[in-house]
Amino acid sequence: MADIVNMSAQFKGLPMADLIGAPLTAACDAQVKLARATSDFIQLIGFAPDPAAAAGTPGTPITRTASFRFKRPVDRPATAQPGDFYEEEVEMEVPLLALVKVPALSITTVDVNFEMEVKSSFAEHTSEDSTMSASLDASVNWGVFSAKVHVQGSVSSHKDNTRTSDNSAKYTVAVHAEDKGMPEGLSRVLDILQSSVAPRKVAAPVQVQ
Repeated sequence: MADIVNMSAQFKGLPMADLIGAPLTAACDAQVKLARATSDFIQLIGFAPDPAAAAGTPGTPITRTASFRFKRPVDRPATAQPGDFYEEEVEMEVPLLALVKVPALSITTVDVNFEMEVKSSFAEHTSEDSTMSASLDASVNWGVFSAKVHVQGSVSSHKDNTRTSDNSAKYTVAVHAEDKGMPEGLSRVLDILQSSVAPRKVAAPVQVQ
């Protein structure tokens, strides 16, 4: 009969350093790419090259802004007649970083699950059939008496032998990335930029007909 497989031997030689370390290394590389994506977005969308910088020098980047004008109602001057309405035209410049969502994805958890199941079962099932038969005839005489004897016999054998085995393994890596919001430093910079956002008059109030 075949020997039962040594279960502990099945787990020897597994590259555990690669099975566990490779997903963690990949997660670290992905985190670097996510940080670089945030940095590239801020530099591309939030800032523009310094137009006053000399050729070949980067200079100091300037903030990209969205400029627009609109009209808003104002209080009537003292000389206005009853029923008169006045409005003024104002202009605003808003930093683009304050208008768009800055991507700030970061990897928060990395789960590495390794399951290995070894199933081993053996059963001998050898099939072999053999048959052997023999017969004998004889006559016996005792004076006036006589007899015939017939003997017949057979021998058969049957043997079965089968062998089965089953091995299985499961390897799962789960990575969770989440947007935790802007970093504290970037949030403070945007607060400073937003503090400078205020309407500016571009014309004196006029009467609305």
